[in-house]
Amino acid sequence: MHAGSGSKPRFVDSNVFVYVLLKDPVYGSRALDILLRFEAGEERGLTSTLVVSQVLAHLARRRAERAIDRFLVYLANVPIRVVETSFEDFQEAVRLRRRLNLSWRLWDDLVIAAQMKRLGVREIYTNDRDFDRIPLVEKIF
Repeated sequence: MHAGSGSKPRFVDSNVFVYVLLKDPVYGSRALDILLRFEAGEERGLTSTLVVSQVLAHLARRRAERAIDRFLVYLANVPIRVVETSFEDFQEAVRLRRRLNLSWRLWDDLVIAAQMKRLGVREIYTNDRDFDRIPLVEKIF
C-alpha cells in the first residue's frame, strides 16, 4: 500500500535540500533517500516559501549558481507542495516564542513550526536540533 495518497504530509526543512544539492558527505545520502520517497509517491511532502528562501540564500552564499537553478527546476517538478509563508505565521511564531520562552535565534524554526501548526502537520524532516526545543513538531531524519 502506498502511504502517499492517504498519509499525512511531512514538512521538509531546508537542510534536507541543501545536503542533496551540495552532496554532503555525511548526510547527503540520507537526505536523498527522503526526497526519493516523495518522488516515488510513497509519502506526501510540503515545504514553504521561507524554506525555499533559506535554501537559495545558503546556495548563493556558497556561490553554487548551478545548484540554485537545479533546486528551482526540481521544486517545480517534484510532488512536494510549496506553501506560502503568511504574515499570520510570523504572528504565531512570536506567540510560540513567548509561550516556549525561546530565543529569537530560533526565529525561522518558530515560523516553520507556526506554518506546520496552521497546516495540521506535525512531522518534519530535518537534522536541525533546534526543533527539539519546539514541542509542536516531531523531528525525523
